[in-house]
Amino acid sequence: MSIYLHIPKTAGTALRNAFLLPNNQGKVLPFHVASTHNVTVYNSEVQVFFSIRDPLERFCSGYWERFTNPRRRLLNNNAPLRYQGEGYNNISSIERDLFKTYKTPNELLTAIREDTYDQKGMSLQNTELNLLLAPLKYWTGDLNKYKLFEKKVGAVFDQTNLSKIMKEVFNIEMPNDPFLKRSRDQFPELNQTYEVSNDNKDWFIKTFRKADYRIIEYIRSRPYYIEN
Repeated sequence: MSIYLHIPKTAGTALRNAFLLPNNQGKVLPFHVASTHNVTVYNSEVQVFFSIRDPLERFCSGYWERFTNPRRRLLNNNAPLRYQGEGYNNISSIERDLFKTYKTPNELLTAIREDTYDQKGMSLQNTELNLLLAPLKYWTGDLNKYKLFEKKVGAVFDQTNLSKIMKEVFNIEMPNDPFLKRSRDQFPELNQTYEVSNDNKDWFIKTFRKADYRIIEYIRSRPYYIEN
């Protein structure tokens, strides 16, 4: 069976939860959601499906997911067993220090761009935040590598319109509940801003995640891309 790549912050958990909703019982999709984040376009042995999301938005979403981890863990632990997910390990001391130092994604991006981020003192190498902030190319390879394995791709969805796509193409209802969606709407009182300075945005698009934007531009030109 084909597989949906669980690229962080592209609705993999929401899609998994959709299968558990009563109104979707008995319905099937041509793929199942990968159980780990380690399955990629180039190492999968079967056909792959996945969603794409603006890289800057996905970066900010990944930052806030780990920032709110203690509260997310509590909600997860109190949820019905069938809806409890993984990825709720306690934040590390390094992550804790990072969130105290850089209180928004914009502050973190400024430090990386200006080379004032303490790579030695705050190495994210073995943290979950590192995975959540990883570039899309971690799962697709760079553009040249992606093209080599492109024949494996069954479809790529616009994550922004995923609910509409799942309903119209596969007759699957996506969850509306903020917890089941794992969205930032779980904590409406917290200002989980995605705003970044113009300098950071320009650098992010043209330098820091330039490869990701090239991959997405290419994918959007392909016949397997489903936008809405």
